[in-house]
Amino acid sequence: MKRLMLMFLLLASPAVWAANETVVIDVDAMTCPLCVTVVNKVLRQTDGVIKAKSSLKTRQAVVLVPEGFDTNKLLQAIDKTGYKGVINKVEKRS
Repeated sequence: MKRLMLMFLLLASPAVWAANETVVIDVDAMTCPLCVTVVNKVLRQTDGVIKAKSSLKTRQAVVLVPEGFDTNKLLQAIDKTGYKGVINKVEKRS
């Protein structure tokens, strides 16, 4: 039983998890709360996206994805809404 608990704790350790990346996307055309809702929805529905949050104030979307994720998928998703996105930066998270 102790071995089973030890194995579980080891596998649940953050050091074992794969690293993620935070992608910041500039979406300058967002001008209202509905714009933010639309961009959030399409990003959250993109396969592989862990979390997405857009801001009208900064006119940016911050998206959490697995390391090595194809960021072009995010831009393509935003393009479907009629908005244009530009990758501002990609940061590795541990």
